Amino acid sequence: MCLPTLRPRAADLAGVGLSLTCLIHCLALPLAILLAPALGHWLTLPEGVHAAILLLALPAALIAMSDGWRRHRRFAPAFLAALGLGLLALGLAAHEGWIATADRELADRLLTSAGAISLASAHLLNWRWRHRLAVRAAHDSLRL
Repeated sequence: MCLPTLRPRAADLAGVGLSLTCLIHCLALPLAILLAPALGHWLTLPEGVHAAILLLALPAALIAMSDGWRRHRRFAPAFLAALGLGLLALGLAAHEGWIATADRELADRLLTSAGAISLASAHLLNWRWRHRLAVRAAHDSLRL
């Protein structure tokens, strides 16, 4: 039977979780700060959060996408993951002021949100295609 191994499945789960955490950070946190200015001082995150999320997302994506490629041979998840990681890196660069933008916070929020959505989509697509193969293999083994 060709069931997905635990490590790539965990990497996909971690990738989806990190992407959603990133998206919540980018969208919900500024909204919460706008709605409750008095809480803004308590809701700020340390400066290294963007870099830490990117450093955690990179190995999760590499493990999950390489296993997915070996199993289903589809390029789309890896492409979406690479796009997402690139956008996350650009969001970090905008946040740190390494690239020139008219509005650093807006550029950071838009790039990071798009990257998180792309990366979460990649992990979900990868997971779905690996699962389909596992179900098909289990079904085929029952017919024998």
